[in-house]
Amino acid sequence: MSSTPLFSSQSSFFLKVIFQLGLIFLFLGLGKYVQDILNLPISAAVTGLFMLLICLISGILKLEWIKVGSDFILGELVLFFIPCLVGLTQYQSLFLDQGWKLFVVIFLGTACVMVFTAFSVYLGFKLEKTIKKLFKNKPNSYVNSQEKN
Repeated sequence: MSSTPLFSSQSSFFLKVIFQLGLIFLFLGLGKYVQDILNLPISAAVTGLFMLLICLISGILKLEWIKVGSDFILGELVLFFIPCLVGLTQYQSLFLDQGWKLFVVIFLGTACVMVFTAFSVYLGFKLEKTIKKLFKNKPNSYVNSQEKN
């Protein structure tokens, strides 16, 4: 009888990523369902991520349950943009004639995203401080469980 484990650490990691991605995609499906039922003007992905955020903050869902899967998605994010860049090569004449306008728009758009991201992070940290002050004395709150880690 062999003493080797049933799953190697690599296959265990792979199964963990698959399970956690499935959990994240479950929230995407729930977001689609809520969007269809309530006829919301925002995308199903945003609705699903908002529901995921609520579950994380309330403690219904633990961060460890989706961390590896979400890190995997973020690590492979560049691959999602390659088809877009390949498609742009079909419009070489457009870039030669109107390229400077496109670069101005891209630069301004990037600057706006950076400014609004910085502002959102700043507000997020302020909100986190406020929440920690409000829930400091509650024993089972999400805030106290995060301080222990």
